[in-house]
Amino acid sequence: MPKVADIKSGDIDSATDFTLSRYNGGGVRAKFGGKEGGFCATSYSFSMSDDAKEYAACRIALLLTMASGLTNEQISQMKLAKR
Repeated sequence: MPKVADIKSGDIDSATDFTLSRYNGGGVRAKFGGKEGGFCATSYSFSMSDDAKEYAACRIALLLTMASGLTNEQISQMKLAKR
């Protein structure tokens, strides 16, 4: 019997506590309410060195932390400072 996913799309906006996964540091895990699970991975970015994968995963975790509590709609409406 296939495993039923515990984390639903509505859980993502309130995800917190983003950490790097143990496998090569190339993945990001999160807490979704009372649940914990994988969020994303750079593991299959074969053009990146292991160091670059870990750096990218860390960057993703930092950005996700900044966006925690916001919906995709709210994030897309933000105007970032021009560089």
